[in-house]
Amino acid sequence: MNKVLDNIIYRIAAVMMAVATVSACESYFDFYSEFRHTVPSVGVGEDEPGREMVEDARNVLLLYSAGFNSLSHYLDDDIKDLIAGDVPTAARLRDVLLVYSHLPAKRGSYSQPNSPVLMRIYKDMWGDVVKDTLLVYPESTHSSDPSQLNKVLTYVKDNYPAKTYGMIFSSHASGYLPTGFYADPKSYIYAPAMSIRSGDAGVGRGVPYVEPEYDPSLPMVKSVGQDQVGAYGSYLSYEIQIEEFARAIPMYLDYILFDACLMGGVEVAYELRGKCGLVGFSQTEVLADGFAYQALPTHLLSGSAPDPKSVCMDYFEQYEVQSGLYRSATISLVDCNRLEPVAEICAELFDKYANEIAALDPFEVQRYYRYDCHWFYDLVDIVVKAGASEEDIDALNDAVDGCMVYRAATPGFMDSFTIDTYSGFSMYLPCDGKAELDKYYRTLQWNIATGLVE
Repeated sequence: MNKVLDNIIYRIAAVMMAVATVSACESYFDFYSEFRHTVPSVGVGEDEPGREMVEDARNVLLLYSAGFNSLSHYLDDDIKDLIAGDVPTAARLRDVLLVYSHLPAKRGSYSQPNSPVLMRIYKDMWGDVVKDTLLVYPESTHSSDPSQLNKVLTYVKDNYPAKTYGMIFSSHASGYLPTGFYADPKSYIYAPAMSIRSGDAGVGRGVPYVEPEYDPSLPMVKSVGQDQVGAYGSYLSYEIQIEEFARAIPMYLDYILFDACLMGGVEVAYELRGKCGLVGFSQTEVLADGFAYQALPTHLLSGSAPDPKSVCMDYFEQYEVQSGLYRSATISLVDCNRLEPVAEICAELFDKYANEIAALDPFEVQRYYRYDCHWFYDLVDIVVKAGASEEDIDALNDAVDGCMVYRAATPGFMDSFTIDTYSGFSMYLPCDGKAELDKYYRTLQWNIATGLVE
């Protein structure tokens, strides 16, 4: 009897110690307190679910947050909002919520390297949020590097075999443009040798460029990926080109949602076909608050199947109700499996109206850019303004409509331009382009399929 009593007392004491330990960790942890990114492990024991391979995981969601840049504060808040949502509980741990985060040790400290981490987020049997640090990567890691993206996704695939996989990618971005072009288009020279890749899974590294200055009088925007390295006035930024991004993905993703600027181009969607089912993105820049993160676990993990459409709807609605500069948003959700009809009709129309497209007045075409960054126009409006026949325009609209799951746009963007027509796709307009950019554009799968740039 004494042994039984001793055993009961021992178990009660162990539980009380565990609770105290979790509470102490949570108190110390405070997640990302004022841009601190030294994350102690929580739930490291061998019996913790975050440490076990989940053979029958139902849905896996990865937030890939590349925040070693000027967006660090916003991406930090996004993660806090995400964790405040309906994260998986002990009763439904077949759903897996993972967060990859890379932030500077303190705001603006880009010359001091800091380790990215991969965490699993869930609620334990007491309802407390557990932030289990699965991996800590070297301080020298660049998160806006295709090889790092590949490593993270490969770990997810190998350790969490699942029914569905989805990824939210949050950082700066510049659509289909090659590394460094958006910051300094006048100095860009296409270098085919830079397309030679090495390293893990045939993917290589981003190329640095000098970070342009930000106008503090305007709302911050999330402008694939950026690591900002160095001291003020001499920052270098590392990016991933879209073809490298696609090549880095080691498994089929049911959806990718870009919380990043200017990713809503047909070039981006077409490059990702075969790698994901749905892609959600913005044709314009994205105001820094981005998605409604607290609702993401509900839409993407708690239902019978992920619902990325509701994520896109929430995104649009939170900006549609704003006023002034903050009533600025575009969003579309595209079925990548239905892109081939779009490419086929575009190949026909780009050839048929080649002279008219080459002679277009760019100021007459719906644009999605600010300042002089004239690399993003509306796909359908290009063909319309080229004088295509009603029959041809109808055929193009039918193909585009066929792959659009959801699309919405505010009447304008940050008082810079109105949005009078909106197809859900942006595209390059060669007559308002650049010869060196044309050289790179010819290598994109969209151009190979359609011949926009000969």
